[in-house]
Amino acid sequence: KVGDKPVPVERVFAAPFEDVERALKQAMIRYPPKVDNSEAGIFETDYVKGDARFKPPFKETHYTNGFKYRIFVRLVRGRGDGGQPAVKVVVTKAPELTRDFFSSPELLGSDGLEEGVILYRIGRELAVDRAIHRAQDKTNKQTN
Repeated sequence: KVGDKPVPVERVFAAPFEDVERALKQAMIRYPPKVDNSEAGIFETDYVKGDARFKPPFKETHYTNGFKYRIFVRLVRGRGDGGQPAVKVVVTKAPELTRDFFSSPELLGSDGLEEGVILYRIGRELAVDRAIHRAQDKTNKQTN
């Protein structure tokens, strides 16, 4: 999708901000960090290039050397129904292609797949944390 603007992919998680932030950092562990501002809820990767680029499992993908991208993540605090804490996570991938040394980078669109995978990983990290806490609570109740 040449010429498309990057479109954010978002999801709301019913969990405290600190838990979502921890899950995000675990989900983004393989990406090179550039900005990590926990107070503002802004996370940004450095350029992802080479073998670190995302490859969908269902199709063969060959990237040119000039293809690179950055990922921007924004966490927004809020409240869900009933007043429980909720966090909206907005993930934007900004791919660009530099054809040669002299030309300026050309902004490309994203298919949203990698952004969805990051949101899925955050959800899985939160689910694993909840399961661990439930198991610990159950063990603590049995010992008392």
